Amino acid sequence: MASERKDHRILINDLFVGYRSALKSKIVFGPVNLEISHSEMVGIIGRNGVGKSTLLRTIAGIQEPVKGSITIGGQPIHNIALKEMARTVSFVSTETTHAFQISVYEMVSLGRFPYTGMLGRLNEADKAVVQESIELTGIAALIEKKIHEISDGERQKVMIARALAQDTPVIILDEPTAFLDLPSRYEILRILNDLTVHKNKTIIFSTHDLSIAMDISDKLWLLTENDVFEGAPEDLLINKVFRKLFLNSPAEFDPKTSTFRFKRNFDKTIDIQGDKKFRLLTKRAMERIGFRVVEEGSGLIINLEGNEDKPVWNLTDTNGKLIFRSIYELVTHLKSIKK
Repeated sequence: MASERKDHRILINDLFVGYRSALKSKIVFGPVNLEISHSEMVGIIGRNGVGKSTLLRTIAGIQEPVKGSITIGGQPIHNIALKEMARTVSFVSTETTHAFQISVYEMVSLGRFPYTGMLGRLNEADKAVVQESIELTGIAALIEKKIHEISDGERQKVMIARALAQDTPVIILDEPTAFLDLPSRYEILRILNDLTVHKNKTIIFSTHDLSIAMDISDKLWLLTENDVFEGAPEDLLINKVFRKLFLNSPAEFDPKTSTFRFKRNFDKTIDIQGDKKFRLLTKRAMERIGFRVVEEGSGLIINLEGNEDKPVWNLTDTNGKLIFRSIYELVTHLKSIKK
């Protein structure tokens, strides 16, 4: 794949996104002023219906902004010819692909359409790009299957492979991991991250998986109904912006572990001492059943002993000490004495 150093910085100025018709326009949100640097990975997060897909489609040039402007490499996108735009930006959506009689290989090959001319014939260079895209996304075993014969997750990988075959400096993806299992999510986003590092690609993607987005993005855009907050994931943590995602929600974001969790009411306390290796896991289990973990002043004390292969949980209370060989056994006992 190409590794151009041409600057494809994206500038978004006073942008209102929404839907336009001959009679009226509906604004989803705006105005926003944002910037994406060359070869940067930007994750977009926010609740359903807030406008993530609309913003991505507008940046990709698929729908027009209600107001404002978007430039790529200093050129307004509405001035970029269709063929040149197809060589600049590729887009992967979450919409179901209805292409029953086309093979996986043929679908990926369609990514070369901006370069193949009227007849769509692949030369050796085109075939090499297609093959590399197939190998990067791990779909080599599927290439002879028809699109309708593979799973949703496999189909998503195929569409990402087609975007890679298009070989554009900017790749925009709407929920690229929506249908994938957890290992595949990390695999796909690692591929995309490698493209920013080694191939100078600019990647913009939306996701509901906040922990992965924080782990891999250079910058996050957090969309709310009234505003867009941007910065490195750590900046948004420091500024406590993530709390805005969980207003009036039964969930909350734990900044210490960068994970989601249910909001809980604690009615008892417990102290966890000893080996630190399993303390966090034990703490999480205790909080799940309503125990707040404290450092002292609790009648219940867990002392962690043993080694990495055979940890032991020693529970001490006013009646003496009990020994447990698993967190499940410990939790089952504590739940019984809470009743």
